[in-house]
Amino acid sequence: MTRHRAIARCLGSLALAAGGCAVLTATPPSVEVQRVELRGVGLLDQSLGVTLCVTNPNDSELDFRRVVVGIDLAGAPLAEGASETPVRLPPHSSTPVPFAVVTTVQNLGPQLLGVLRTGSIAYRLHGSITLTGALAITLPFSRSGRLDLIATGESLLADAAAASSSTTCTASLPA
Repeated sequence: MTRHRAIARCLGSLALAAGGCAVLTATPPSVEVQRVELRGVGLLDQSLGVTLCVTNPNDSELDFRRVVVGIDLAGAPLAEGASETPVRLPPHSSTPVPFAVVTTVQNLGPQLLGVLRTGSIAYRLHGSITLTGALAITLPFSRSGRLDLIATGESLLADAAAASSSTTCTASLPA
């Protein structure tokens, strides 16, 4: 191998490594639930349509091909699902990612009893986003909180009355 080829190979390896380091130091995208829709009810299970809002806080675009999500209510698994749709997310922007999940009466029953007693329920949204590219790394995410169903119901009624169709999920973020 000539000296020039060796130097070119070394520089190429350094460039690839530097690109990989940029991906590894990227801030993971944030994930929020944008919408949950009941799509079907069976005797033993329910089908839900879930739309996540995925936000890229980085200065470079993120390409991902897989999103895996689990939803827990009151500390117990409720549903899980995945989206295999490739997404290209520009810097400082958000996009909706829809997919279907299935839950069973066995998973939903105990959580509903807790809601009836307290009017609220603890939730946890967790999963991962698999980036495309040379490294194809998987970035985990998790978000927890408490959902007050009375306040949420009032908010939903106010939103319906306002008939606002705008969404922050498709808007660009400030740089």
